[in-house]
Amino acid sequence: MKKMAAVAAVLLVAGSLTACGAFPIGPSPSKTTATPDADAAARETFAQESAYLAELRKQLPKTDLSSVQLWLDLGHAVCAAFDDGLTPKEVFDSMQGGALSSPEASAVVVLSGIHLCPEYAPTP
Repeated sequence: MKKMAAVAAVLLVAGSLTACGAFPIGPSPSKTTATPDADAAARETFAQESAYLAELRKQLPKTDLSSVQLWLDLGHAVCAAFDDGLTPKEVFDSMQGGALSSPEASAVVVLSGIHLCPEYAPTP
């Protein structure tokens, strides 16, 4: 059941990439009381997301990546699918043939594992 939910989440995010107009995303919650640990975690997350997006831009130069939050959400959905026990191939297969091309799906799966959830990064 978890696998189906993870696949559904990945497909939902991938499907939204083809929607007309912007994906409705609310404002980020404001930071009122920051702790050193929270600041460090926020900096790490920002660095991971920046590296993920930079590498996507390199690997997919012809793909429209202007909806940054959609690509980040898709990458985080891939990590959630990994958390639920799906293999990279299962996640790729669930994304392929939808809103994403095979090269786009492959790049998102691999780069998410490397940058957004490095505990799933392929070992050399």
